[in-house]
Amino acid sequence: MLTSEQKILALISHLGIFVGFPILAPLLILLLSQDDIIKIQAKEALVFQLGLVILTFIGKIFIILLIGIPILIFVGIITVVCPIVAAVSFIKNGYYSYPITGELAKKL
Repeated sequence: MLTSEQKILALISHLGIFVGFPILAPLLILLLSQDDIIKIQAKEALVFQLGLVILTFIGKIFIILLIGIPILIFVGIITVVCPIVAAVSFIKNGYYSYPITGELAKKL
């Protein structure tokens, strides 16, 4: 059973992108938390959000070739949808792993 502290910290990790702290929130929680469940979720959120930053940078570079526009639209959609899915899934199941970056987060 998850405690309310675990739920709040995981939600801050996943939803920090909506309040302007996409990398800082999960990084601070990862470094300061003693709970293994929270560290795993913060690491998942951090790797996912770093991936979004990288994809945004790539999209901005390729916008000159017009291929960057679909990349940026895709990044915008997953920036909104995936953290919400992660937060809801964590509250229901007690664990969530992002589809693409989850495996990378497990290896780190």
